[in-house]
Amino acid sequence: MPLVDRIVAMLLVSSLHHATASSPNSDTPSPPVWPERFHAVLFQNRSNSLSFVDLYYDWTKGRNLNLIRGQHDDDQGSAGELWDVEFGNKTSYYYFPRTKSCKKMEFPVGILIPNWLDNATFLGTEQVDGYPCNVWTKADGFITYWEDIATTKPVKWTFGSGMEEHVMKWVINETLPDEQWEIPSYCSQDSMLLRNNNDPKRDEAKKKAYTSRRFLP
Repeated sequence: MPLVDRIVAMLLVSSLHHATASSPNSDTPSPPVWPERFHAVLFQNRSNSLSFVDLYYDWTKGRNLNLIRGQHDDDQGSAGELWDVEFGNKTSYYYFPRTKSCKKMEFPVGILIPNWLDNATFLGTEQVDGYPCNVWTKADGFITYWEDIATTKPVKWTFGSGMEEHVMKWVINETLPDEQWEIPSYCSQDSMLLRNNNDPKRDEAKKKAYTSRRFLP
């Protein structure tokens, strides 16, 4: 997750020490495990703040990217698209190429591991976005995850921070060239990450989502 908030991210799961696994049952599917590398296109609704997100997850190289295009980000005066780049060394960078503004942040843990849904509780099946899905929850309901029964592709996930993401595209082994993962030089200047239209609710939700990564198994 993202968190996902990404993510997150996000974001995003309960501790193995406090998680409660589903009762063993041959009819109960196993929790999803993410491929080690994929590209997903997401439609994100964060408390009515709408965005398209290109999520590039690359466990093999310890990196994760959320390229976030908010509503009207192309308007004059907007800060434009947000690049949210996370690394397995627990460092993340948030930057806007249009305004050359950037902020570096350190977190207690790195990116989500592929089996971050281990010990999730199976809730049963549900029709979501037109797909019959298996449904899991974790972190005392903080995250809910829907997976297409037929293809095992994720369909949707939600976070207690007020974010939901609908998966529009899911391509395994697709990633960006290494040069596009490079952090721009203006990030080394310890510049502040600013939007012309600051959204404190969005910023706080992101902070909570990523802080919750301390619950990673």
